[in-house]
Amino acid sequence: MGNNYFARVFLVAFSLAVSCGAQVLAVSRVRDQQSQILQQRHMPELQQISADVASIHFAYPFYFSETLDIDEVRQKQLPQGSVHFANLNGQIVLEITGNYYASYSTSQLSANMRARKTFQDVILPLLKVAVAHVDRTVQLDAYAFEIAHHVRSKVLKVDTEGPENLMLLVPRRAAELLVHAQDVEGQQAALLESSVFLNGEPFTLWLTGDQAPADVNDHYVARFKPDSLPASSLTLGKFEPGTLVSRHLIPEAELTRTMRERSRIPPDLSFARMQKLQTTYESVVQQLSTDLKEQAHFVSYAPPAFIGFRDGAYLQLNINTELERSGNSSQYRIAALAFDTHISHLLRLAAKYFHDNPQFEGIDFSTTVHQGPEAPAESVEFIVPFSALVCYEKYDCTGQELINRSVVLINGERVTLDLQRAEAEFSATPHEPK
Repeated sequence: MGNNYFARVFLVAFSLAVSCGAQVLAVSRVRDQQSQILQQRHMPELQQISADVASIHFAYPFYFSETLDIDEVRQKQLPQGSVHFANLNGQIVLEITGNYYASYSTSQLSANMRARKTFQDVILPLLKVAVAHVDRTVQLDAYAFEIAHHVRSKVLKVDTEGPENLMLLVPRRAAELLVHAQDVEGQQAALLESSVFLNGEPFTLWLTGDQAPADVNDHYVARFKPDSLPASSLTLGKFEPGTLVSRHLIPEAELTRTMRERSRIPPDLSFARMQKLQTTYESVVQQLSTDLKEQAHFVSYAPPAFIGFRDGAYLQLNINTELERSGNSSQYRIAALAFDTHISHLLRLAAKYFHDNPQFEGIDFSTTVHQGPEAPAESVEFIVPFSALVCYEKYDCTGQELINRSVVLINGERVTLDLQRAEAEFSATPHEPK
């Protein structure tokens, strides 16, 4: 009886020890050599941070994860761990990334209110624990966080849900002021010394009211303009799902910069604008339709047309994709196959028609996927902004990275499409006998 009791105590203690270290990234997974040394040297402090973090109660499920913008089902299958030292532009930071499965409504919460909720509910508690266990003997310049939460909205009268990334880079001194501030004014002052990005764009996180005053916002965001950033400045960019590559490190074309500037202007989604674009680009679209007829398989009864979607106007190309029937394929695998076998071959062909500063935001490759007469057709849309299309055309982005920057709809519902995972899941599933 006594042996059983001590065995149970040992198992409980062992389980707690394992879980307390689970949030710390293994030394072998830290890429920079200097950061690896720090990770190894300060592992006791990191494990203590992990132990204290385990006692934090988050309002919604939170996972320490290197991979962001993924659904919770997949997240549960991945190993946890993201607390690690990193070298960002020559500065040493303690970085924590993760997925927070709160789902905010755009109709009820503004961008600032959503960012503030995630900051207060997740980032600030994590920062307090980190600052408490990183003393002045630890070589450190800043604390870096990237947390993905979810946002609900309506697109074309269809309910959609997708990720939104909040990134916060806090210099060490500002971090100490932030966690020890006695009031919201002190916290706000520390935040204004930090760098905040929402979906990779500079953002003024304001702790009172709906949003920052216009003059404060303009002054804050101006710090991040290319001509005002010193060579040694440290900024965080949006990591693509499934990678650790900042999009700000990928070369930009002039068209990409133009489209980003245009995105800051409230979009005109009026019928009059769509009609004007239809007239302006009539000859170009007709030439595209003629030249790509064999490759694209355009739908005869739905010619190319301009539509309003979320951030602007898109040229919608309605096409058919024919696939062989292959067992119990999921809609994700069907969409992945449609992209690999058909859409990807049209991207560069279509892009070349719009090199001269297009007056719209991108192209919607809308395909109906057929798998034989007995299988139901699937509707898949790849809504690709020109910034992603140009990056792909210049071979600066992979197909997966292009998808990550685009919007994918399957039967009207927005999804996160992982090409490699879709293929892997199918390979692991028993096939029907032929």
